[in-house]
Amino acid sequence: MSAPEAYIEWVNAHLGFNPRSQANSNALSGFIVADLRHDCPALLTHLDSEKLVSADNADVRTKVTTRNVDLVLKETKPNELVRVSVENKTIMAAHGKARKNRYGDIIAYCNHLHNHRRECIAAGVVIINCSATYENPDEFAKGLVRPRFDMRKIVRDTVKLFADVPLRNNPDEPNDQPEAMAVILIDYDGQKPARLVVSAEYSAPEASSPIHYQSFIRRLCDLYTRRFGRA
Repeated sequence: MSAPEAYIEWVNAHLGFNPRSQANSNALSGFIVADLRHDCPALLTHLDSEKLVSADNADVRTKVTTRNVDLVLKETKPNELVRVSVENKTIMAAHGKARKNRYGDIIAYCNHLHNHRRECIAAGVVIINCSATYENPDEFAKGLVRPRFDMRKIVRDTVKLFADVPLRNNPDEPNDQPEAMAVILIDYDGQKPARLVVSAEYSAPEASSPIHYQSFIRRLCDLYTRRFGRA
């Protein structure tokens, strides 16, 4: 079971979870590491030999500042330089505002990781909720009546925003670009079981798309092998 399916199982075992807590992001990070271990022999070898360790919610330092990152795969002491990082973002509702904020977050995160280490493979995963009736667990949201929107168009526009992000192939390319992006669509109203959305009417990434999850994993593996396979 790959990360998108495993994440849906996690959501359905934790109905009503607060998306602003770290629990759902930590769960997703664990599923991503499992997929990388399965699909990337070079990375698996380095993890098993303890040249590399994974860490959730890790502080990553540059010369001038520190940023907390959802998932890092870093070299062991003494240098502890990050080789791979993944930032998980969730857009549950209010897409118009949230998608711009999450986009900005990813650009800033990539810039930070590449200032930490130009060779770092900085990746992002964006969970996009297609439900027009999502109710978050905060007290103020209970019984909130949302305006009617064309969710298909809203979700398509949100997917396109992240699909259009240019991907960084080499360490000498701009710092503010990610090496890999994945977009995962779910339908979750905050109460009933969630499901993965793969329908073209929401512009769910096709298997050939660079932002499809399996393309994301393949790209991470290819880049890791190219940059660190012998390290």
